[in-house]
Amino acid sequence: MWTAPWCARRAAWAFTWASPWANPLAENRVTEDTAPGEPTPAPLWPFALEIYARPGVAALCLEAQDTVGADVPLLLWGVWAAARGHILTEADMNAAQALADRWRGPVIAPLRHARRALKDLPGGEALRQDVKAAELEAERLYMTALEGLAAGWPSPVGPRPPCPTALRDNLARLLPPDAGPVTERLHKALS
Repeated sequence: MWTAPWCARRAAWAFTWASPWANPLAENRVTEDTAPGEPTPAPLWPFALEIYARPGVAALCLEAQDTVGADVPLLLWGVWAAARGHILTEADMNAAQALADRWRGPVIAPLRHARRALKDLPGGEALRQDVKAAELEAERLYMTALEGLAAGWPSPVGPRPPCPTALRDNLARLLPPDAGPVTERLHKALS
């Protein structure tokens, strides 16, 4: 099944990017706005990798993607917002949709389609791995852009688990109404 290597690759990126030695953006950095020893919120990308690697989350995200057309990076952004105690607003959703329109359809979806098509072609595995890496990098860039939308949000004190109310509200905003069962399972896996 192709999800296992995908999860492993994301988990490897999470280790690299979450390490304070490898990543100047790691959550224990000190900025002008924080006192020494006060943790700052984790950047979206390493946070998303850690969340995605949790048991059952990747499978549920991919199920939501394949059955109801969910945008997995957008879902992970919503979980990150909830971890910051932020309930997504209509303005947040409009700005995120504008970014999604620039990344998902023209860049990420064609890469995903090519990666999946290469899975069944003889001799296409090396190219498939290259396309998978490009797809992952496109998702990282998309999520970096999504992270920029949080500039106006109140800054949380430090990293924390997603606020249950914010998580439920954000998932409900990001998934269609007919995705109720997967929304509930995602909420449970993320709580």
